[in-house]
Amino acid sequence: MLLNIDINVINDLYLMSILLLLFVTFIAASLQAATGFGFGIVAVSAFLILLKSTAAVQIVIILTLAMSVIHWLKVRSLAPKFLVKQLIIGCFIGYPIGVMLFYLADIDTLKFAVAILILLMAVQNLIERFRNRNDEAMFLPMNQKLCAFVGTISGTMASALAMPGPAVVSYLTQCELDKNAIRATVITTSTVSYSVSLILQFSFVGIKTQTWESSLMLLPMVFAGLFFGEYISKFINPKLFKNITLFVLVASGINILATL
Repeated sequence: MLLNIDINVINDLYLMSILLLLFVTFIAASLQAATGFGFGIVAVSAFLILLKSTAAVQIVIILTLAMSVIHWLKVRSLAPKFLVKQLIIGCFIGYPIGVMLFYLADIDTLKFAVAILILLMAVQNLIERFRNRNDEAMFLPMNQKLCAFVGTISGTMASALAMPGPAVVSYLTQCELDKNAIRATVITTSTVSYSVSLILQFSFVGIKTQTWESSLMLLPMVFAGLFFGEYISKFINPKLFKNITLFVLVASGINILATL
């Protein structure tokens, strides 16, 4: 019975659930386009709740890969090559670790891991605000070992949770890099991560037909949110950006924990 529900979860959703999936996809894509991150954070948490299946992670991987490729074509020349190289080396260490965790984890374990991760990011966000306000911020080094370590965490999160960005963003925002370089690096590494994660999921876990169909159904909302987010991005000032970021992190984490 449970297996049957898992295989046919999309076909058995009520109309309201389908509408919520479409709405969440649009909002998450808009947030990603407007701020440079957020699709995985919003979509994974919401999809896990609505679909009640780890297939939610696979759907997010497919959708985010499509969106990342479009972004990457625009910003690829802005990413520091040495930095991208070291991060990707680490990612390839983390990819198989993440697939193993995905294969072994049940839905509640995965939801709990996502929630804790998101709330930790929110705490880190608050700490950085406090440090910057008191002029105590210090830049982290961009050496080979540290980059590889961050890349390993990112790769693990990519194949296990469809979230390669948070670890890289948290690291790069504390390095001496400008906004465009950070955004381009995150998008480049994420594009590679989602590509590899999709291949690994397909090869070692398997992707069901319903998962591909669900992704195809949601894809138009991804592109609609992408264009809308790019339009509104010019109206988002730095202070509003930080407030949106913090709100999304806290709300998503609490929401998942409340459904366990």
